[in-house]
Amino acid sequence: MDKWLKSPWTLRVLSLVFAVLLYAYVSAESDVNNRAGEVPITSSDETNTVDAPVSIRIDDSKYVVSGVPEYVSMQLVGSASDVTAAIQQKNYEAYVDLTDLGTGTHTVKLHYENVSDNLQVYMQPASVEVTIQEKASQQFNVNVGYTNEDQMAAGFQVDSSTVEPQTVSIVSTQEVIDQIASVRAYVDLTDVDADINSKEAPVKVYDAQGNELSVNVQPETVEISVQVSNPSKTVPVEVKTKGQAPDNASVASLSAGTKEVTIYAPQDTLDGIDSISTEEIDLSKITENQTIDADLQLPENVRSASKEQVEVDIELEETSETTIENVPITIENLSSRLEAAFSDPQNEQIDVTVSGAKSEIESLSADDITATIDGSGLEQGEQTVPIEVTGPENIELTPGQEEATITVQTTQDETNEEAGTNTDTQTQ
Repeated sequence: MDKWLKSPWTLRVLSLVFAVLLYAYVSAESDVNNRAGEVPITSSDETNTVDAPVSIRIDDSKYVVSGVPEYVSMQLVGSASDVTAAIQQKNYEAYVDLTDLGTGTHTVKLHYENVSDNLQVYMQPASVEVTIQEKASQQFNVNVGYTNEDQMAAGFQVDSSTVEPQTVSIVSTQEVIDQIASVRAYVDLTDVDADINSKEAPVKVYDAQGNELSVNVQPETVEISVQVSNPSKTVPVEVKTKGQAPDNASVASLSAGTKEVTIYAPQDTLDGIDSISTEEIDLSKITENQTIDADLQLPENVRSASKEQVEVDIELEETSETTIENVPITIENLSSRLEAAFSDPQNEQIDVTVSGAKSEIESLSADDITATIDGSGLEQGEQTVPIEVTGPENIELTPGQEEATITVQTTQDETNEEAGTNTDTQTQ
C-alpha cells in the first residue's frame, strides 16, 4: 500500500481528480454569482438588456410596500432567435415575493417569470431592501387651485369654483397620511374668458412644505367647474394739469375728446372709483391751441380700460383780469359748542382778483368762488386764521386779504347749560 501511494503515477492521477472536482465546483459557483453580476457569454450567444417591470406579491389590501423599484435591468442571453422573440413578445417580468413576510424591513431576492427556458437571465440588482407597513386610509376634501390666474383674458376674474367629487380616499401608511397638509386639483386659467365646465384634473397631495407625496388616491381625477366674470364700470374722464400757461396766456378750454371710459376691476375696487384721470399735462409747454394724447392713469387693481389714451383739446386766450367783490367767508368744521365773530373783515366778506382767459372770467360772480376758514382745532379767544379761496379750474385767484381775525366763544346754549350746572352744584 505504501509503495502504491508513493508511486508518482498514483499522485498524478489523484491530482488530476482533485483538479477536475475543483473546476466543477468553481464553475457552479460562478454560474450562480453571474446571475446578479457579470454574465459568461460564449461566442455563439446573443445578449440584450431590457427594463423589466417589477411586481409585488403581497396582500395589498392589508399592506403597503416601499423600496421596490418600478423596473430592473434584465439581461437575456441565448440564441439570437430566442432573445429576439423574448424582446418582441415583452412577456418578461420581475417580481418580489413577500407573501410570507411580516411588517418591517427585509432584503429579498428578485425573481423572474415568462422567460423561455432556453435563455439565461441575469438581473441587476439581484436583491432589494423593502419595507412592509400596514395600510391606512383616510378621506380628504379636495381644494381647487389655479395656475396662471394673472394671465386670464383682460378684465376677467374667478368668482367661484366647484369640484366633483368633493372628497377622495387616500391610501398609504399612517406615517405618510399624517404628513398630508393639502389635497388639490389645479386648473390652468391662461386666456380664460368664459366659465369652465367639468374639466378633468388629477388630484395632487402635498405635505406642509409643499412637497408632493406619492400616495394612492381614489379617484385619481376629479372634475372642476369654474365660474368667471368681468366686472366693469363706466366713469368720467378728468383732465389733470400742472404748471401754468406761458406769460400773458391762459387756458380758455381744456377738455377730453372721450368723456367716459369703461374700466375693469374686482367689484370692491370698482365701488371705490368715481372717475379716472389723465396723466398731468404740463401747461407751461403749451404755447398754442392744440390737441394732445394723454395716457389714462389706471388706479390700483384696475386690470384694464376701454381706452388707454384720450385726446385732450387745449385752447389758449390772452390773459384777462378782474375783481369779484363781496365773496362771503364761511367757517367750516367748527365745533357745535363754539361760535365765531369776525373782527376783520367785519362784514365777513372779501374781494378776490381773478385772472384767466377772458371768456372764462367775464361771467364769474361771487357765487362761483368759495372763501373758507378751517374751524377744526380752534380754541376760545381772538385769533388770526388763514382764508382759503377756491374756484373754477384754470383760473388764478388772489384774495384781497389772506387772513381773518375772529373771536371764538362758546355758544349761548352751552353757556346757559354750564350756568345751570353750577347753580345745581351750589344748591347741593
